[in-house]
Amino acid sequence: MNESMDDAGCCLLSVAWNVAPLAEGPPGSRRADLRRTVVAVCRTAGHGARDWAARHGAGTEAEYRPFLQLADVAYEIATLLLLVEDFLVPDLEREHRRWAEIEELTGRLTELAEWTAAFLLSGAPLRL
Repeated sequence: MNESMDDAGCCLLSVAWNVAPLAEGPPGSRRADLRRTVVAVCRTAGHGARDWAARHGAGTEAEYRPFLQLADVAYEIATLLLLVEDFLVPDLEREHRRWAEIEELTGRLTELAEWTAAFLLSGAPLRL
């Protein structure tokens, strides 16, 4: 069970590690850009969370939960990106649905990344 800021940081770093080998792609590809964004956000927030934990301890659920949510959203984006790349029979409708979900999750990723960055910079819990 993930019950500390250090755990949340490890989750984020794990997502970054698992997405990183897939981050390469053609320049300007939306898929590759999103993967690189997921990796960068997870690495930054993961290292930040672990550094915070080293200085402040486990933290409260209100403090580490957004970091876990960020890891969860990032993992979901990475999974959906795999699904839009790999299929046996092309299905344009399915691909459009998945891309719509990816774009919606990307908005949530941005929101959580901004929250976690503000938290790490301020050192005080913020309202999410």
